[in-house]
Amino acid sequence: MDASLDIRTLKIRQIIEDYRGGRLVVPEFQREYVWKKSKAPHLIDSIYRSFPVSALLLWSSEVDVQSRRRDPKPVRGRSIVWLIDGQQRVITLSKIMSGDEGIQVVFNPDEDIFKLANAATARDGSWFPVSDILDDELYRQLRKSLPDGNKGERREAKFERVRRLLDYEIPAVQMNDFSFDQAVDAFTRINTLGVKLKTEDIESARVAARHTGFIANEVAPFVAELKREGFSRLNVMHLFRACAFIAMPDGRSRTPLHELSRSEVASAWNITKRATKEAIALVRNEFGLVNMEILWSGALLVPVIAVCASTGARGRDPRGIAGWLAMASLLHRYSKSSETALDQDLRACRSDDPIGKLLTNVRREAGTFGSIASDFKGALNDKGALFAAYIACRQVGLCDLFSGSQIMLQKNVDRHHILPRAQFEEKYRSRADTIANIAFITGETNRAVGAASPDVYLRRLKRETLMSQCIPLDQSLWCVDKAEEFWEARRKLLATAFNGYLKKMLPNRRIVD
Repeated sequence: MDASLDIRTLKIRQIIEDYRGGRLVVPEFQREYVWKKSKAPHLIDSIYRSFPVSALLLWSSEVDVQSRRRDPKPVRGRSIVWLIDGQQRVITLSKIMSGDEGIQVVFNPDEDIFKLANAATARDGSWFPVSDILDDELYRQLRKSLPDGNKGERREAKFERVRRLLDYEIPAVQMNDFSFDQAVDAFTRINTLGVKLKTEDIESARVAARHTGFIANEVAPFVAELKREGFSRLNVMHLFRACAFIAMPDGRSRTPLHELSRSEVASAWNITKRATKEAIALVRNEFGLVNMEILWSGALLVPVIAVCASTGARGRDPRGIAGWLAMASLLHRYSKSSETALDQDLRACRSDDPIGKLLTNVRREAGTFGSIASDFKGALNDKGALFAAYIACRQVGLCDLFSGSQIMLQKNVDRHHILPRAQFEEKYRSRADTIANIAFITGETNRAVGAASPDVYLRRLKRETLMSQCIPLDQSLWCVDKAEEFWEARRKLLATAFNGYLKKMLPNRRIVD
């Protein structure tokens, strides 16, 4: 049968029914659902006001394709239509209309606006869940509670307008009897010409095109498992780089997974999963981290996974790996030209001395390792320096600033401004957002110091607690007027503590004095 295009419109009611019924299905070469909740009210508002919404791209074929999502469960047979473009909108609409999938949009008929539900809207009787308005039975109950008179009539008119959202028609273009490769090509072309796809999305599509079922049955479940464990910054592309290294450990250059055979990919993937879990265990043991909230880049774990895959547990040097990871983070190893740096590090992992070669890539001038005070001059968005500051404080016994208890394997390690932001004049308040002004506390700690002067609340803390956070003990510096001097003193303490950590991890290396 010849390939053809069918252009039509679909009512939202039909689109959602088909999606929930498993007749409109997200194929495995699609990317994950990534829209933020904040987009949901804007989408509903656009439809409510009859603004145009971009067309859906559908694909109908007898080719055997795997679904990206296991819920809703797809039906089988010719009745399936695959959703090539428009997944984010369709899933968001489905979540809004069910009201129980993490997105609850509420409507204020008096102000004629939509927003995400929160504690304030729950207390305010002027806000009504969109899911209740669209549900026939719940809406009948809602109408009974409307006030008498003009106010009730106006609200009912607005509610009826919301209910007409289900009859809003969205244009759809359906590709009939195009090949699997053509469908994948359409997906990548549309997204690279519009909202640019991430590299990982394009590579996932290519892998799905070559190895049917691999993304849906192997990759997506494992990525979801990592996300549940708090390692969401370790993304698909990071795992693919590690997997490609494992598949071709002696290769001089990287080979994308879609260019390898299915047996090569399957074998390497099993090793990748095992090595990834070992890498995570190493990070937890060496840094006392349950998740990646402080570890700023998932790329940092790719060489660790490679080393774990190619080196047995007995022959592994966890301290050397931790020392490399600390230096790589401090020096922002993958912030610029990340692919080039990662290529260099994976080549190092192929050598007879992978840790030694990796460390060569993160030496400072004159072949030294370690930090200097200026490494901690960055703002809070300097995640590498923030992680290094955490390492420094942990080296000297890191205790919670307020409870005094040692911070070990905490799920929530939060940041706290030592010199409170409220102490600064408003126009200079952003100065407080510097790495040298950040202490670490557990998420459960009561940190309500408010606008308390630092010379007041810091005096209440034990000397050992202050020292464990690399806080200068000179009380004359505990004020906003001496902020720069305080931060400079703390940077020196952080650098000294960080270097103490490296001396322990890398005893045979030359550490900065």
